[in-house]
Amino acid sequence: MTKIITVEEHFQAPFGESAPQAQPETKVDPRGPKGNLVDHYLQNFDKRLAYMDKYNIDMQVLSDAGKSPQMAPDAQAVAGCRQVNDTLAAEIKKHPTRFAGLATLPVNVPDAAAEELERAVTQLGFKGALIAGLANDHFLDEPQYFPIFEMAAKLDVPIYLHPGMVRASERKMLYHSSAYSDQIGDMISLAGWGWHMEQGVQMLHLILSGLFDKLPNLKLISGHWGEFVPNFLERLDEFTGMVDPHLDRKFSEYYRNNVYITASGMFTQPQMDLGLAEMGPNHVLWAEDFPYLRREDQVASFLEQAPIKPDVREKIGHENAEKLFKLN
Repeated sequence: MTKIITVEEHFQAPFGESAPQAQPETKVDPRGPKGNLVDHYLQNFDKRLAYMDKYNIDMQVLSDAGKSPQMAPDAQAVAGCRQVNDTLAAEIKKHPTRFAGLATLPVNVPDAAAEELERAVTQLGFKGALIAGLANDHFLDEPQYFPIFEMAAKLDVPIYLHPGMVRASERKMLYHSSAYSDQIGDMISLAGWGWHMEQGVQMLHLILSGLFDKLPNLKLISGHWGEFVPNFLERLDEFTGMVDPHLDRKFSEYYRNNVYITASGMFTQPQMDLGLAEMGPNHVLWAEDFPYLRREDQVASFLEQAPIKPDVREKIGHENAEKLFKLN
């Protein structure tokens, strides 16, 4: 059986005794009434290990993408991120062959975020960082956020670009309609469509800003099979090439060279086929999006049964993650 390392797996840790809790990321829980299991797994590492053992998951790369201190007010975010990272580091130390970590960063304080990334990698042994959504409605191509990416390139660690909460005004304008219920509008504005589209736009901003010309060894990770971007690589090449070029290479060349995509629990063959066709087998990683999604035996069985070559299966299952995150 293929070794399984999943790389978009979430935990939650309290931060700041008096800090107000940030708005949680409202992910879809396919288990309906069993939704309380999300909280059950987010903070209980023993239960998480039991789940991993039961469903043949060898390692999880953990990150905080829910009630994260990244979204706390600036004055609380820096201390909160340190606190959460220290908590995760302590859990990883107990089970270093089963868990690895991605740092939580106070993105709205970019210089402090770069410093915390350096601390998390060099002192805590983390393998990179995860940034959830926008930074106070600002895309990350704005120059004030460059030190974060510069530090990641210096340390040679990837940054996972994860969806965040789509603002209420955008949800209402783009996704609500009198023709269907507000519940349907909310669903498609978040996990059904909206936050994936927004995160795809985030990637467009970063590549078109020339980020990879400035930092050619920087590596980014995009979940949910690339948040729509792989579907449009050829069209993006065509239409961005119609204007005066300001980049050294085609859009798709940056994407295929510097970006890795993950499944994020979307275990469907057409998405896998497209991802492999556009990215090649060396830039696809496996992920469940645990515990917001709990695919259970599918985590291993889908990959085992997929109509792909054995060497490709090994790359997706664990080898690409081991190389990218330096897990060996």
